[in-house]
Amino acid sequence: MANSENRLDIGRVMNNTFGVIGRHPAIFLGLSFLIVGIPNGLVEIVQGQPEALATAFLSPTAVLGSVIGFFVMTFFSVVLQATLIVATINDLGNKPINLGDCVARAVRKFLPLIGLGILMSLGIGFGLLLLVVPGVILTLMWIIATPVMMAEDKGVIDSLKRSAELTSGSKGLIFLLLIIFIILASVIGFIGGMMSFWSTTAVVLVSTLVNTLTGAIQGAGVASVYVDLRTAKEGTDNTSLADIFA
Repeated sequence: MANSENRLDIGRVMNNTFGVIGRHPAIFLGLSFLIVGIPNGLVEIVQGQPEALATAFLSPTAVLGSVIGFFVMTFFSVVLQATLIVATINDLGNKPINLGDCVARAVRKFLPLIGLGILMSLGIGFGLLLLVVPGVILTLMWIIATPVMMAEDKGVIDSLKRSAELTSGSKGLIFLLLIIFIILASVIGFIGGMMSFWSTTAVVLVSTLVNTLTGAIQGAGVASVYVDLRTAKEGTDNTSLADIFA
């Protein structure tokens, strides 16, 4: 049943986000560690060796490898978020999570997801140039466009329209939720920074851990927002959620 205000419930989103990660840590933290944590840890290592970095830019082979690596990491990052979104919606719909099926669905949507990401980046970027506020508004409108695309099998434009429809009336709460997550990420980063103060190795390890946590929270969080808004506006229950990927 839809709630009386048809608006986002921040407490429920937080509970769902951390609840799904807690119930499936191997999937959420494991995938995030492999696809986000380790690559960022390697970047920290390279940045800690400026001589090696400067030498690499003088090598055509290294430059080509970096370009290829960028596209590979883009692929895996997009697939990671989509996979965690599918897994979160399944969990919140009381449906078992099949990792292989989640990954397969994410890979099949890779090109539309890239198109969605490009269009969102252009729109939000242009909006930020117009005194910032329009970009922030577009961010809040389109924040659940990726879960919409994955769950409702819509195209790029329709996913943006559907996201704007679902977020209508809840933008202020979504903004507050983003602030909460930013503060949380900052606290995690600060604690990690204090722990990594004494050695380069500690910096790399802590950076890997922080990026792993934030990657998992991001994937589960945006899906939880989508689920909560559908529940609030349309009365979507667990049975309906379970049918999404049936």
